[in-house]
Amino acid sequence: MQHIDQGRLLASIAATSDDCILSTDVAGTVLWASAASEQVLGWRPEELAGHSIAMVATRLGGDVHRDHLQRVLDGERAPSFVDEVVRRDGSAVKASITLGPVQDAAGAVVGITMILRDVTTEARDRRGVGSGPSGRHQAHARRTWSSSIVLDADLRLTYVAASAAPLLGAGTMPELAPDAWRTAIHPEDAPETGRMLMRVATEPWRTERLVVRLRDGAGQWRPVDHVVSNRFDDPEVQGLLVRLRDASADVRREDALRLSEALQRALVERAMEGVLTLAPDGSTSFANDRLAELLGLTLSEVYAGGVLARLGLDRWQADAGQVEVGYTDPAGRDRVLAVKRCPLTGPASEVLGCLLTVADVTEARRVESTLRRQALHDPLTGLPNRYLFLDRLDTAAARHARTPLRGTAVLFLDLDGFKPINDTHGHAAGDGLLREVAARLSAVVRSTDTIARLGGDEFAIICEDIGETGAMRVATKILGELRQPVEHDGEAHRVGVSIGVAMSPPHPFEDLVTLADRAMYRAKQLGGSRVSVARAEDEQAAVEPHRIVR
Repeated sequence: MQHIDQGRLLASIAATSDDCILSTDVAGTVLWASAASEQVLGWRPEELAGHSIAMVATRLGGDVHRDHLQRVLDGERAPSFVDEVVRRDGSAVKASITLGPVQDAAGAVVGITMILRDVTTEARDRRGVGSGPSGRHQAHARRTWSSSIVLDADLRLTYVAASAAPLLGAGTMPELAPDAWRTAIHPEDAPETGRMLMRVATEPWRTERLVVRLRDGAGQWRPVDHVVSNRFDDPEVQGLLVRLRDASADVRREDALRLSEALQRALVERAMEGVLTLAPDGSTSFANDRLAELLGLTLSEVYAGGVLARLGLDRWQADAGQVEVGYTDPAGRDRVLAVKRCPLTGPASEVLGCLLTVADVTEARRVESTLRRQALHDPLTGLPNRYLFLDRLDTAAARHARTPLRGTAVLFLDLDGFKPINDTHGHAAGDGLLREVAARLSAVVRSTDTIARLGGDEFAIICEDIGETGAMRVATKILGELRQPVEHDGEAHRVGVSIGVAMSPPHPFEDLVTLADRAMYRAKQLGGSRVSVARAEDEQAAVEPHRIVR
């Protein structure tokens, strides 16, 4: 979030000023010029940019104005002075020149602001008009000032332009009392106005600017821009020349800008997301309280830098994108943060920095993980369900195709005697027995094997990188484990298990489940509690038609 756009504010002021405003670096190279440069100097703003100010103000760097320039470079505002400047056509014009320093955030002077006002007409008028009141009024009327007044040393009105009178609450000069300007000033603005007038009055040709509220003819307070110049040495003025301009529109624009900024800041500060803006060098230019809260830091710590490193990001990116990162805050709390990047560019597409928004998605990811687990796992035993089992089998097939190992076995298990226990002792006993079977199977197989509950009292196991002998060894351990009675509510229940085994090779992966299922039924037909291995010669003598497992 930035403050009022200084460029737009300067452009607004320059657009309403007859003065030529120039901005240079400390070496005197013109960086920017107002639109009035064409009227005052004959150069368009873009033609002046990049050239030395000495092209128009030839004596600025010499001994004549060395003191003025040095005061500006020391960070002070120098008094205004009058000198000749050179127009584009080579003609010389008299100009009132005001210099001021441009300072960076650390207070170092990085440039100079120069205001040039053409006073050639004033000098010409001084040569051709008398010095009496009537002559002064004629001189004022011939000048280009749209709305001006003249004050004597006691701040009494000696001249009021016709267009300035309404700003003071009257239609014409005769309707105004000599002290009308002073009494029209808002009481809160009077002290600063008085200090400004004292500064201007003590130095010939000094000029300052101030916005002062004046009471108009309708009794309303109106912001009026005052440009006050010391013209006591001018025989045709002999006072303070004050150019007035109704600044109501400027104030409304500034108020609108401030309101817009306040609204934007309020929205950002109250956002559910953390907001961080970074300069091209990676330094933090803005961060809101929510970001500090998400990171478990103080706002000062955020501004101190190092946020990207804390998030595991090497540097800010100029391209848009989003990434999720695991983050542990200083209190040891683990979070998942979604970080979005958006480049900040200027009117000419230059990169001004990067905007990052940070959202806490920890709970959302936890819920997603829970839902994903519920979709792929058996709710009773916590084992993978049929869908995850078949996905793991496809993965095993792909892995075997890339790196052939010894083989892959599928064990298909069906409990013997489960239904009588479930019917006699109830579903609670049956559920408890199934959970115990799942636990015993997990204790027997390898950590790389996959155990799944396919439904009811059917289980299946995938064993990778194993031969038939190894698969039979696993099946034999399972038989032994399930011969042990299962305790429930103080009563021991005995179940057995029939196991079918199918190997690849020699069988294709896509047939393993079907073949293991058939082999299990052969084991059960032979009395149960035994293991049967699928053989090619056994397929013609299958005890029942193929059951669709997938």
